[in-house]
Amino acid sequence: MIGFDYIIYMKTPYLDPFWERVKKLIRAHKITQEKFAAYIGVSFNTFKSWLRFNRIPNAYVCHDIAVALGVSVEFLVEGVDGKAMEKREQEALARKTAAGDIKKMARLIRRSAAMIG
Repeated sequence: MIGFDYIIYMKTPYLDPFWERVKKLIRAHKITQEKFAAYIGVSFNTFKSWLRFNRIPNAYVCHDIAVALGVSVEFLVEGVDGKAMEKREQEALARKTAAGDIKKMARLIRRSAAMIG
């Protein structure tokens, strides 16, 4: 059985993009990581250890990070904001519907042409 300590310190490669997005957004806001850590209410050493050991903080702190950076937690984790994802799904559905409509129109034209000729 894997011990609890092992799970806590286990590297989690899927979180790399999370911290890369956070660092990129911090740079975009033109503040230091030290100031950002203070802004979200954690010590810089804690923040640094999250980055270095690729650890994700609890959900409340993730929310604070997202709010401070002006994005959603979903964006930090997945790289896509929920609204953007919903819009893409709606666009895909519209394309599928339009393709279905075109096929129906093509069938109607073929039937009409067969009746005429």
